[in-house]
Amino acid sequence: MMEIKDIHFCHHHNDKPVLKGITFQAEKGRLTTILGPNGSGKTTLFRCIAGLWVPQKGDIVFEGKSIVHWGHDRRAKIIAVVPQEHEPPFPYSVFDVVLMGRAVYVGIFSAPLKEDYKKAFEAIEMVGIKHLKDQPYAKISGGERQLVLIARAIAQDSPVMLLDEPTSHLDFKNQVLVLKKVKEIVKERQVTAIMTIHDPNLAMLFSDSIVMINSGSVVADGSAKDVINEENLKRIYGIDVTVISVNGTRVVAPKIEV
Repeated sequence: MMEIKDIHFCHHHNDKPVLKGITFQAEKGRLTTILGPNGSGKTTLFRCIAGLWVPQKGDIVFEGKSIVHWGHDRRAKIIAVVPQEHEPPFPYSVFDVVLMGRAVYVGIFSAPLKEDYKKAFEAIEMVGIKHLKDQPYAKISGGERQLVLIARAIAQDSPVMLLDEPTSHLDFKNQVLVLKKVKEIVKERQVTAIMTIHDPNLAMLFSDSIVMINSGSVVADGSAKDVINEENLKRIYGIDVTVISVNGTRVVAPKIEV
């Protein structure tokens, strides 16, 4: 389990707080989604959890150990990050990109070992992109790239996976395919997964738990069924919506006249 405890953050050039006491828990084998609009503090919170930024106050605890001040290499053995975008400087193959997930275990002047290649290949098979293994990473589609980055995170063999808006540049079909695969991997590998997203329908469909934030504070925290409602969505998005059931699936629709 990962615990986010009373996280406060502000940029040095601006005294205005970006995060104001964010607290929640993310459990093993479950997908926890941080849901909020642009400017709500999702990205800042993500960077604090990933170790890119250090909060001025609060703690990040994994399995009883504080990791908030851990260095990159030590933290990378705990947390694997799936970014929104990844543009490698060289024309790597899909397999090369996935193999990069093993970098934390390979010395600066060392080459990957047989075990590293095995882990990378297993990750590619798990995600279902074996047919892309030798393709140039820069030439495949956005949805395929996202699956490659997920495979890289799996190869890293870390117990926590952070996903930064993994559907932000994908079409509808690939949004569903990518999040379906993420959900399968989280359950199969029993990782602790934290994802940022801004679409309440995707959050409701795939999340085990949701942390709704706005203006740097937690608005609601709990199961999708308990958290996604008209009142909370109005509080974070500022528009009137209705939550309806379509063939047993709850859907958020805006109340607008067109």
